[in-house]
Amino acid sequence: MTTAPAAASPSAPAAEAIDALLDAVTALKAQQKQLEQQLEPLLEALSEAMDAGELDPSFSHNDWAFTHNAGRLSYEFPPAVQQIEQQLKAARDAAIQQGSAMEKRGKPFWTIRPPKAAALPI
Repeated sequence: MTTAPAAASPSAPAAEAIDALLDAVTALKAQQKQLEQQLEPLLEALSEAMDAGELDPSFSHNDWAFTHNAGRLSYEFPPAVQQIEQQLKAARDAAIQQGSAMEKRGKPFWTIRPPKAAALPI
């Protein structure tokens, strides 16, 4: 297993503890992905049952609360608004380059991705 380089060489037990931690995280992420794939068709079946009038959009089952969300609302704007948006983006980029925009950072988080599938031989 490959770990990120450290400023100082960690002792063997510390490296083993990090490897065990990374193994546990990646195993759980793989399980999470598999569970999400299994859950997707079940949620689609719930939506179909709601559309057919068999379920309310909000209900409880075995003390679990279920609420159907219609999805994030978004808009497609007319060309005139899109042009103004492009001008605003250019002004924002200029403010960043000139240093007049104050940088701020959100809450730290980890991004964990599975390994890419090996390319199939041709």
